[in-house]
Amino acid sequence: MNKIINCFSIIICAALLFSCKKNADIQIQSLSKSGEEFYFGERVPVWAATSGDKDGISYQWSATGGSFDGFRTQNLFENLWIAPNQPGEYTITAKAKNGGDNSSRSTVMKVTRYYFDEFQSAYTFNGNGWSTSNVVTPIVLKNDVDPAKSTAELTASSSSAPNIRRSLNLADLKIPFSIRTKMGWKSFFRSGQSVYIGLSFVQPASTITPYIREIRWELWPTNDYTKTNNYRMRYETFIPATNTSLWSDSSAFSKTYALDSTSGKNPLFSMKDGQLKTFTFSLDKDNVFSAYVDGTLWFSSNGIRNWLADMKAKYPGFADPLAKEYRITFPSKSGSTGTTIFLKSVYMNDDGTQLNNP
Repeated sequence: MNKIINCFSIIICAALLFSCKKNADIQIQSLSKSGEEFYFGERVPVWAATSGDKDGISYQWSATGGSFDGFRTQNLFENLWIAPNQPGEYTITAKAKNGGDNSSRSTVMKVTRYYFDEFQSAYTFNGNGWSTSNVVTPIVLKNDVDPAKSTAELTASSSSAPNIRRSLNLADLKIPFSIRTKMGWKSFFRSGQSVYIGLSFVQPASTITPYIREIRWELWPTNDYTKTNNYRMRYETFIPATNTSLWSDSSAFSKTYALDSTSGKNPLFSMKDGQLKTFTFSLDKDNVFSAYVDGTLWFSSNGIRNWLADMKAKYPGFADPLAKEYRITFPSKSGSTGTTIFLKSVYMNDDGTQLNNP
């Protein structure tokens, strides 16, 4: 009888020891994330690596800010975190559970600004917000040795206006804002045509009041600036009910509302094959418009400020401009050759911070 009891005790102890050993093996070794810096509304893959017996392990995810994508279940080792619309540092925690044992690990997610893209990911154009028209499949030249040298190349594929664009619907982009584009061209630029950076705005509910439909910065980088205009900066007002469009460089446009620099000849905008330049424009909290080239202030203007002030006085409840889309349009294909542009980075701030560094 004593032998039976002793054997039973040995079996129980062995089972307990095995259980303890198994529980001790459950350990989250790392909690990884796709990137180190994130923008408002960015969808960021996060995943845990767990050691030990993985049978029966489930996971629980939590975050101090943002949310997790609803279609992903909470019990998997991977998840998709959606960044909040405020800058700051947020903590994501994954907890692995197996029976009564668990292991946790956390990582800090740094959200820095409204939006940025350094074009360092091979998946930049795979459903990550960018769209193109009349363009050969974009090429991302990712440089692992020096990420600062990564670029995205786009080549015109048709005689219609090629463009790259991004909808600004992850978070509201209102005044104040600043948008910086670092770009150039290579191999071929169709003579006499321009590349332009455009920011369009949402049409308000009222169709009878005018609104700013677009701000457009046009460049003719290969024009001989000593003989021909090579830039134009303007914005468009539009009344939907009457289909009335008026550009700020029009003779019918009040000089009070016009931008201080409209069009002309300037060596700043001459660009050679392979040369990168940085173009920044902004509206600050006082609605003052400013433009920078390679980090240097080019001009500031009260034109938009004056127009907005008068519209608000004239139309009760006048809606503040809300950005809709960022777009770059460049020359179409000429014969068998398409213009190629390349982008190094696009940065956007929604707090009035001047992105005027090159």
